[in-house]
Amino acid sequence: MLSGALMESRGNVYQRLIFAAQDYLGRNGQLPADLAEFAQFAGIGEDEVGDVFQSPEDLHEGMIYHGVTLLNDALRAGAVSSTTSDPIAQLRAIAHGYLVWADRNPALFRLLVAALNGPIKPDSTLHRYTSSMRDLYRRKLVEAQRLGILAEETDIELATMMLHCLVKGGNMIFMTRATDPWFAQDDRSTPELAERIFGMFMDNLVQANAPARHQAKARKSG
Repeated sequence: MLSGALMESRGNVYQRLIFAAQDYLGRNGQLPADLAEFAQFAGIGEDEVGDVFQSPEDLHEGMIYHGVTLLNDALRAGAVSSTTSDPIAQLRAIAHGYLVWADRNPALFRLLVAALNGPIKPDSTLHRYTSSMRDLYRRKLVEAQRLGILAEETDIELATMMLHCLVKGGNMIFMTRATDPWFAQDDRSTPELAERIFGMFMDNLVQANAPARHQAKARKSG
């Protein structure tokens, strides 16, 4: 019983520290570089903090895991909400969930994007996350090809890579919009603008890679 109580207590401290770190990140735009300072901010003893996080790097990894977990929950909710068997529509719904989460969690989103733009260690939380996203994109595009939405000759690997580049570009809209003169005259919200860009890309991807019979039909109707 004592062991279970200790484990539960440690788990509670971990959650308290993660939420405190999220609060610190939101207020300061970065995580603490000193665990003693963080312990004071969190109102938890230095020894207890040291039992959970041995270094600021450990705290950073913990926050990355926390952010990825919350983001994955949002992506799953987006997929479930699509209520369609169309894989392209599912990708749009997932993108919507991603953009809504990014807008609602700006500090965590910036932390993730900064980490994704740096070196990613093999078998790390970020490596597993970005690999799972690659697999998701590819799976949905293969499904679209199987259903005849995309032509058999569509280069799925290239299309998957293009989606990856688009998402990274969309991330930078959130990160740099305030100082980027390209967006100065556009009054749309960042999530709306990014979603429109994603939607246009998906429309063009499907149109450019539609089976020949669909392209011929589109030319006739045009």
